[in-house]
Amino acid sequence: MDCALFALCRSSIAAIIILLSFWSGGCKEDSANSPGPSKKDSTEMYRKAFANPEECKSCHPQHFDEWSKSMHAYSMKDVAFLILDSIRLAHAGGNLGEYGQLCIECHSPTAILVDNIPDIASLNKISPVTAHGISCDVCHQLSPNQPPNSNSMRFTGDGVRRGSIKDPMATPYHTSLYDSSFSTSEACMKCHDMYLPNGYLLERTYTEWTHSPFPGREISCQSCHMKFYRGTAATGGPERDRVHHHSMISVNIPLVDFPGKEERMAEIQEVLNYSVKMDVQSEATVSASAKNLPIKINVMNVLTGHSIPSGPTFQRQMWIAVIAKDERGDTLFTTGLLDKNGDLCDGNSDEVRQGRTPFDSNLVLYTSTVYKHGAKAPFSWQADYLLDRTIPAFDSRISYFNIPVPQRNGATITLDVRLYYRVFPPYMLRSIGMAKYIDKIPSFEMEKYSGTISVK
Repeated sequence: MDCALFALCRSSIAAIIILLSFWSGGCKEDSANSPGPSKKDSTEMYRKAFANPEECKSCHPQHFDEWSKSMHAYSMKDVAFLILDSIRLAHAGGNLGEYGQLCIECHSPTAILVDNIPDIASLNKISPVTAHGISCDVCHQLSPNQPPNSNSMRFTGDGVRRGSIKDPMATPYHTSLYDSSFSTSEACMKCHDMYLPNGYLLERTYTEWTHSPFPGREISCQSCHMKFYRGTAATGGPERDRVHHHSMISVNIPLVDFPGKEERMAEIQEVLNYSVKMDVQSEATVSASAKNLPIKINVMNVLTGHSIPSGPTFQRQMWIAVIAKDERGDTLFTTGLLDKNGDLCDGNSDEVRQGRTPFDSNLVLYTSTVYKHGAKAPFSWQADYLLDRTIPAFDSRISYFNIPVPQRNGATITLDVRLYYRVFPPYMLRSIGMAKYIDKIPSFEMEKYSGTISVK
């Protein structure tokens, strides 16, 4: 995805940002968007069936605390999502348009059910239930029978909370039932396979998992992203050996102040440290008469049950950085370095386009590009094809580089190789008027290697 993906005129961006500045997340529902008579009964039923997460806190304080620090709780407070969805709506004429509500369907599924769908003019008027995004009830009232190949979700709406505990404790607040589907990856499928209105599967984390060895090993999404611990699921309940952690560990980061932000950064670093393996191979010595020293870098995704990166791979970046120097400190070779704006030196760099920085022809970037009718799509939601450069589960990608050799005996070559990841590139944030958040996006170091080669 290049800069054209989010290109808008300055006035449109300014209008969106002004509207978003009124966001307060907890206002009364917009009476102007009240449901029509044909949907009134079902809409009112869902309004009553879905609880505010704070109502769950008194009985489930530990789970509430974990959830409140998760990206599920952040889903409707994510400024990048809010701006991008407003751009999508503006592009569709300020209404549902041909692209429907494909983003809000996962970021706040209850919004669809209670006719409280935010649009470019009413982001400050959504209900508390909608504002909580992926709340407790979004998962625990999810029906096990879901329609295939779409983002639409079915909910029971009966007030019964279903989960993976086989002997739930009785409570006067709600009926609790064991549902074996909550221990399966299918419970995550509806939001982690994202279909576009044209039927194209754009984000495919669940499908990637189905193509990995993990299903055969009975390793579900929850095995990694909702790890077990010994504790109680509810106040006054029995201590259990297997209680799910509800922080939903992932590699997304909050761009604004959010509960547990520093804790989440540490979790992301730990997850990324154990996501892949990198092997760097080169000769221990090289002849002074040789023109180049070949090196081979193999990045192996042998620890993760889906592709690396995954999810919105058209905005995520994982890349190899190489610096080779001689014993004098002179630079022999570089790739994967950033320009003065923090961008990689490819076609998306302003510095490269203006001729102030050389194009990095050796760049190895694991990302995706979206296309429509054979050309790069100006918006990701218009795509009918995804050029995928990610690394599938239990697969690898090998890259070769040629390092210039100092033409003198006794010289040495020092290699420094790093594998980096970040959730957003700076050029993308600048293009949607979010430049002030660029310093909130760290580059996480996933793997590193250092080595010395003797020249003889």
